[in-house]
Amino acid sequence: MSSNLPPDTRLLLIDDHQIYLDGLSLTLGSLCEGVQLDHAHNAAQALQQVQHNTYDLILLDLQLPDSSGLALLQKLRSEDAMVPVAVLTASNSPSDLDAALQLGAAGFISKTADGKTLLDAVTQLLYGVQVVIGDENRPLDRQSSARDVGITPRQLEILDLLAEGLPNKVICQRLSLSEDTVKTHLKALFTSLECHNRTECVSNARKLGLVSF
Repeated sequence: MSSNLPPDTRLLLIDDHQIYLDGLSLTLGSLCEGVQLDHAHNAAQALQQVQHNTYDLILLDLQLPDSSGLALLQKLRSEDAMVPVAVLTASNSPSDLDAALQLGAAGFISKTADGKTLLDAVTQLLYGVQVVIGDENRPLDRQSSARDVGITPRQLEILDLLAEGLPNKVICQRLSLSEDTVKTHLKALFTSLECHNRTECVSNARKLGLVSF
């Protein structure tokens, strides 16, 4: 599959760990003949590179010394919306995934992916396919994260509406539940998230990646 890529394919790898960049370059060196792999260690370098070169794909870490990866993602997208930007990260937070995809990321790939998986993912990204690869040992999905802290799918729905700032009456209407049922679910949510009020509930849920807005 990768042999069909043009020999002048050029990628920008943004990460502040040189050892990881070296390993990544080694892996992606076999992507296609004559592939060019440029490095940037921070957001400032990345923006400079993008202004002077044209890339087929940008791989971006979320943790950078001078900027959040999500903030840089926004800048890169406004610089050139045609160039796909994929997040390559150690984060396994569903809220990071949601935020990245909402900001237009072409993919979200866990750094635990092996070489072959990474090569396949990058090839798919270059063909315009959206790719999401989580850490196999830690499911990248809200339902699993919620289950881990004892929150049911129904309570997760209530949590989303809480995060929108909706009162109980509206939540009852939206989910066709009685007020007593909603209050019971809220009580369970407060217990699971170790909080005493709605604001704290949403705040704690956000830290756990259970709500993304």
